[in-house]
Amino acid sequence: MASVGQITGTQVHSGPKHILQCQVSEDTLRMLATDETKDRIHRDKMLYCMHKHELALCCSIPYNTNNNMIFKQKKQPYPPVVTTLGFIDAQTRNLIRAVYNTQTMEQFEETRENVIARAARDPGFKFHLPQFTFQGVVQTQAWATSNFGDTVGSVLVAGFATIMNGHFHAYTGDVVHWYFDFESIMFNDDGTRRRGGHFDVNPVHVDAIDNNGEFYEHDPVRIGAKAGERKDFHEMREYGNYPDMYPDQDRRRGGAEFKRNIIYPKTYHYDGCGYGDRCRVFGRVVNGGRPFEPIDVLIYSQCR
Repeated sequence: MASVGQITGTQVHSGPKHILQCQVSEDTLRMLATDETKDRIHRDKMLYCMHKHELALCCSIPYNTNNNMIFKQKKQPYPPVVTTLGFIDAQTRNLIRAVYNTQTMEQFEETRENVIARAARDPGFKFHLPQFTFQGVVQTQAWATSNFGDTVGSVLVAGFATIMNGHFHAYTGDVVHWYFDFESIMFNDDGTRRRGGHFDVNPVHVDAIDNNGEFYEHDPVRIGAKAGERKDFHEMREYGNYPDMYPDQDRRRGGAEFKRNIIYPKTYHYDGCGYGDRCRVFGRVVNGGRPFEPIDVLIYSQCR
């Protein structure tokens, strides 16, 4: 059955609103970008901007603790956030998949140590990844660079909010965590983690998508034709993102701009997810929905 937000086109609101002003982090987006796409942040405003109802992640802490100087914050009163990773290469995507595929806290820290060790001995290994933490749900639009306008926007850090569901069904009462859209291949159709030892989680070995060929031979999550239509409609209309129409990152049609590597919510399964998902929990579903339908959530990540 369709969600309440999908049927009525309405949004949930709570009386007390805990809202902070946050700034889109241009530095983080440029560090994560490939060499060929670093300048696109100054050309493609819709590709990196913070849209209303998106999930915002704080990026003030480095994942690699040896990169403190890279993530040294300027004297600014606003938390740095991103709602997309922009253009990243296959190695970065695989490393992010590996980081959050860990089942225990020990594995999570071991993966971090492997990243730091490899970065120390391999000058060609660039993994300037922040330790993402959930900040809230965006309430106003903001740009990634001051070339296009205000870089500061409002973010709801606690309370009720209507957000776009991801690739999996969400049911009322479910605990939810965030994930990147390219991580959908790491889950079964029911939202549990794909296990079996196929995916190489060691950052020392994860260099390109070919290193995990056996894992990627499996079909990704099948959301169905109707859910795919909802995904395209919502992303094109609200986020300016239409990846199927623009398969090549440098292809432009009619001046349209698109967005990718964005963040979605997903149900946390106590018996089918690990520590990499548990550390990303941010709330609970109030009104559920099918894949890529508006769902209502209660955000309590700032109150834990």
